[in-house]
Order: sequence, then structure tokens, then C-alpha cells
Amino acid sequence: MKKIFFCLAIFILAGCNNKFIFLEGESDNWRGEYSANITDNTEYGNYIFGYKEAKSDISFKNLKVTINDGESELNAEKHEGATVRMSTSCSGCSVTNEDHPQKVTIKWDGNAETFYLKRTN
Repeated sequence: MKKIFFCLAIFILAGCNNKFIFLEGESDNWRGEYSANITDNTEYGNYIFGYKEAKSDISFKNLKVTINDGESELNAEKHEGATVRMSTSCSGCSVTNEDHPQKVTIKWDGNAETFYLKRTN
């Protein structure tokens, strides 16, 4: 019985370190969000950016998405579609603090906008 209780306690305590975060923000032309699962010093996340004035056949030239002044970056000479997705993962890293906004700069077709992803609740 003690072994069962011990195993159950370990399982519950291990699960207590799991955290899910969600950040969002927008500029005049873009809407973005970041969602991540975090455990201690491991993070698995996804950025999704959507162009607000999207047409079904939209494409961008020289698309560049920069997060936190180069912490994460995406460069594409040509990007098809209005949605841009970026995955992130790290282990043994400094994980995202949901109380600190993430700076996002998106450059496309000779335009540029900067906005912040923040916790909204």
C-alpha cells in the first residue's frame, strides 16, 4: 500500500510542474499568438501569425518574422498563404515568462510592423 501511495504522490508532484501559456497580440495588418507547454526548463511552443486582409491566393515576398530581437526568426523569399507558423522547442533553457511581452516584428513586401504578444487574462 505504501508503494502505491508513493508512486501516486510522485506522479502528482511531477504533474504539478506542467504549465500551459497563451499570449496574443496584433498590429494594423497582423494578428499573432503563442501557445506553449512548459515543464521546469523545457518548452514546446507554436507561434501562429495571420494576415488580416487575406485573400485566398495571397503570397508574400521577402517575409521575415523576428521575435524578441532575433531570439526566434523566420525568413522566406516567398511565402504562400495568409498564415505563418513557427514551432519552438528547447530543453535545459530559460523558459518563457508569460508576464513579459514578446516583441514581434514582421516585414513583408517592403512593409514592416512591430507589436507585442501578451497574456490577456
